[in-house]
Amino acid sequence: MLVSIIIPAYNAEATLGVCLEACLAQTYPDVEVIVVDDGSTDATPRIAQGFPVHYIRQENRGPAAARNHGAAEAKGSILAYTDADCVPEPEWIERLAAGFAEGVGAVGGTYALTSPEKALARMVHEEIAARHARFAQEVDFLGSFNVAYRKEVFEAVGGFDETFTMASGEDNDLAYRIYDKGYKLRFVPEARVAHFHPTRLWPYLRTQLWHGFWRVKLYVKHPDRTRQGDQYAGLADFVAPPLALFLLAVAPLALVSVLVPALFMFVALPALALVTVYVLLHLPLPLKMARRTGEPRMLLFIGITALRDLARAIGMLCGAAWFIIGRKGRV
Repeated sequence: MLVSIIIPAYNAEATLGVCLEACLAQTYPDVEVIVVDDGSTDATPRIAQGFPVHYIRQENRGPAAARNHGAAEAKGSILAYTDADCVPEPEWIERLAAGFAEGVGAVGGTYALTSPEKALARMVHEEIAARHARFAQEVDFLGSFNVAYRKEVFEAVGGFDETFTMASGEDNDLAYRIYDKGYKLRFVPEARVAHFHPTRLWPYLRTQLWHGFWRVKLYVKHPDRTRQGDQYAGLADFVAPPLALFLLAVAPLALVSVLVPALFMFVALPALALVTVYVLLHLPLPLKMARRTGEPRMLLFIGITALRDLARAIGMLCGAAWFIIGRKGRV
């Protein structure tokens, strides 16, 4: 059974080489590797063409379009996806392929970590690890950084929605459509790809802002998920960003109300109650991360999540203006 490994790449010169080396060193014997260059302006074309892979170049249209382009030219009956900043372990494809059984439309795995010495990268990784640890074998979401689809299932649901023009929400959307068609999504934690997680706060928060923006489009397209989320991101993840932004907005008034007895009961106490709710929403995960790693510094991640929530909330406001009020783009 031929497996086509498809890698969308945009200005990926820093990591593409090590990614391709790993993809070409798989223990699974029957693979082809396809790189879809999404209009890169750096050395990505030269690096890709230096390896025995099928190289495709397109105008910049986003990773969803790049993945579909690769699928259209793939020869395999299984389409496996990873990203250009990921380094698959040697048994990656072998373990994904073993997960396919009757009724299984897609199989996905998890992350390993390339830079454990970097505090932010380690926190981001440990959060993902904690979320994946609660996955059952059958799930309702698989991320495109580490996933394989039956080609016939992928084509039957129409592949990735190319109106998601950034790397955010397009994998949720595809997973939901496959799941809603009655196919199983299987999670195989032994299938791992190491990832270059963010090491600096501002680039991380900027990415989270865009996640908030595209999350609005995702929820407009799948309104039922606003009530339940999925097994990776639940209702608390949906509620926390607007709650964080609201708390930031009312904080000055709450501080003033402490000095005004007539307002204290109606402003400061409700604000304190909401802060308590917010902390209770977020505290369990850093506690799990600290227990899992034995590192008390993981508790500091609650501060990172607060900043992340604010970034996502700003993105969600912009997304609401764009996708709901302005009705821009096809949803």
